[in-house]
Amino acid sequence: MKIKKYVADSMPEVLKLVKDDLGPMAVVLNTRTIGKTGILGKKGQVEITAAIDDGVKAAKKTRPAKKPETTRPAAATFPPAATPTPALSTPAPAAPRNPAKDPDTLAQISAQLNDLKSRVGTTAQLVPTELLPEALAALAKQMEQDDLDPSLTQSIVKDLLTDPGKEGYKAAGPLKARAVKILTESMAPPTATVVNGNVRTVIALVGTSGAGKTTAAAKLAAHFVAQDKRVALISTDTDRVGGLEQIRAYGSILNLSVDLAYTADEMREAMQNRRDADLIIVDTAGISPIDEVQKEILKELLREAAPNEIHLVLSAPTGLRQMRDAIQGFKDVGVDRLLFTRLDETNRYGAACSVAIESSISVSYLTNSRMVPGDIYATEPATLSKALFVRTLNGTAGS
Repeated sequence: MKIKKYVADSMPEVLKLVKDDLGPMAVVLNTRTIGKTGILGKKGQVEITAAIDDGVKAAKKTRPAKKPETTRPAAATFPPAATPTPALSTPAPAAPRNPAKDPDTLAQISAQLNDLKSRVGTTAQLVPTELLPEALAALAKQMEQDDLDPSLTQSIVKDLLTDPGKEGYKAAGPLKARAVKILTESMAPPTATVVNGNVRTVIALVGTSGAGKTTAAAKLAAHFVAQDKRVALISTDTDRVGGLEQIRAYGSILNLSVDLAYTADEMREAMQNRRDADLIIVDTAGISPIDEVQKEILKELLREAAPNEIHLVLSAPTGLRQMRDAIQGFKDVGVDRLLFTRLDETNRYGAACSVAIESSISVSYLTNSRMVPGDIYATEPATLSKALFVRTLNGTAGS
């Protein structure tokens, strides 16, 4: 195996150096912009590491040798030239194989990349989009546009580049299916709430203002009421305008009473009053994840409620950085589930997938509207991953 590095001022120039030196069958192992980083669209001086198998020789077209030019003979000095013997016809050289359309060549390149991956290690930079096969380049662009963390995008593209599967790079569908599998296996297994009626289950919903906690609480209540479970609602929201009226309106729709608990003592009393319930859902007030005073008040309420599960409610249209801030801020509250709301208000689920993977926290439920009851889904392993690539939850939840 012959491995070399090439440097030029632009990608076309450095690729020409690779082709001229190693031939068209060379395999690009690594590319980077000197002094800069990034996954797409590089500028400046470009360095490529390329390789060629010693057994693979680059085919070079041979040109017929030029006939030597002769001085036209003078009629008086030399006899007339004899009629030349016709040259033997030679078969035209076979057209070079197009690696982009030849499955055998693609398989060979893929095999070489797999063999070389262990040699170059896992720290190699991602090949720029312009060097990727068309279907894989489009997939990388979509993941970037949909707010998936760049390092996850990079990892997925590397895996697909070295192992595209049986279909190779010919179609986007099989590549997306493999990407879904990679993402799904990176997430913690989803965990939905189980209410068996033998032991009371207590759920607390926490999060920032406007995340959709109250609507999620009502949806959860409706979900379990439909299963003939005895459900109780407790609200601690004292600040939001219209918050109390909203939770009471939902309670009326579901024929459920709503208890209010603004202090630790009131929470203790409410929990005692609802000790016969199969499920108690505590809808907490939205707070800032960086406000330590508010978090201490929330912790006091949760100590009295003693929830089995604490779900951090995140709105799907929220950006990746804000989601990370919320997870970091509520970590010391004891969050052990992620519940994503308002998936109908965006078609970009990269941030949700990213934080689910980074945090290693199980995803419990997804909601797809503000309608009560309805549109709440216990998460299946691949639900979020599939939604990322089809850009909708419809048809993916529960499948």
